[in-house]
Amino acid sequence: MISNKQILILGLLVILATCWVYGEPEPRRRSKVPKIFNGSEEGNIHTSNSREGKVFSLFNIVQFNNEGCRSSSTISSSGSGSTNRNGTCFTMNECVSKGGSAAGSCAAGFGVCCVFLVSTSGATVTQNCSYVRNSNFPSPLDSTSQISYNIQKCDQSVCSLRLDFETFSIQGTGNTEEIDTDVMPLDPGGVCLDTFSVQVSTGQKIPTICGQNTGQHMYVDIGNLASDTAQLNFAFIGSSNNRQWEIKVTQIPCNTPGHPNGNGCLQYHTGLTGRLTTFNFLPTNDNHLANQDYSVCIRQEAGFCCIEYSVCSDANSFSIDTNMMLMMSKVETECLTIDYITIEGGQGSCAGSNNPTAGVNKYCGDKLNPLTMQIEHAPVCDCTAPFRVDIFTDNDVDVMDMATPNTKPSRGVCLEYRQIPC
Repeated sequence: MISNKQILILGLLVILATCWVYGEPEPRRRSKVPKIFNGSEEGNIHTSNSREGKVFSLFNIVQFNNEGCRSSSTISSSGSGSTNRNGTCFTMNECVSKGGSAAGSCAAGFGVCCVFLVSTSGATVTQNCSYVRNSNFPSPLDSTSQISYNIQKCDQSVCSLRLDFETFSIQGTGNTEEIDTDVMPLDPGGVCLDTFSVQVSTGQKIPTICGQNTGQHMYVDIGNLASDTAQLNFAFIGSSNNRQWEIKVTQIPCNTPGHPNGNGCLQYHTGLTGRLTTFNFLPTNDNHLANQDYSVCIRQEAGFCCIEYSVCSDANSFSIDTNMMLMMSKVETECLTIDYITIEGGQGSCAGSNNPTAGVNKYCGDKLNPLTMQIEHAPVCDCTAPFRVDIFTDNDVDVMDMATPNTKPSRGVCLEYRQIPC
């Protein structure tokens, strides 16, 4: 990353920076030295020599770092209003030469907030805080060809990426039926029609996702070698008029405070309260995704020792497996062969945050409750930092019973959390 770039104030006067002054070749010609002003007079120089030396004006040098800036370019997301895109502070010439677009000013007006938008499949992304989008954005994609973007490090100190799905809409599971090995039609287990995947060489488990994921994010371990890269891939099945995306790609240096580098967190939330959802939770008529195995982490805030999780008020907010035999809360060994979430050391109350009791880890069924065989939701408290929720779904279909196709979508998981003081 380039820093301490120098620009010259009053650039139009560069041509006048030097003036050669000669003596009087003829009796009637007077020697003159022009005055150069830089807010105040630099002074006149007169000598009786036949030839003067070079006279330079003094120009102020302005230095500024290529830091992040808030641009005047806006993103409009359904239901969330408009937000401003982030950019990087460059000179106008640098912004243009790097393929960016000026959107507002920075560095007290001496630089421009440069926004990088990438819409070409196969393009290489080299600038921090770039936005990769479908062609014709904000209109939907009009092609079914596979699309990819190659992410290269903007600096060798980068170890991870954050992908923010500012807009993300592709086909989900479609509620299509599958055929079991016993030739019995079953409701889907969340197999994607379209897919989005991230390819890295670090061995990180990054789930393939699809559907509606605006507002979601991922942290990607790209590696600590200067040559390490990542690839973002889209693949499609059939025609659709809802394929549209804009993903902000932020590059994060190694050992950056406040980021989950190397902690196995695919998602990372901060703050005393918040909400976490599984991928493709937004639509109410589609299923959660199959083959998901990742961790959602929450930063422990100073002075807070526990987190309390509650099911969101949205419909089917804990429907990770809707088998008829699971229409109640299940914990631990009852969750070994079906979809589940893990909250390490979960317990029923945060009252004993200074001396937490041993709790249960796995939760499944269609009710979140620290007790098994319950028909009502109940909060789960976790006082064993670091705080995280692990998501696990298999590739099996969900069924109501051995003879009846599932009529209730397995929407996934939505949890509200709040941190509890010590």
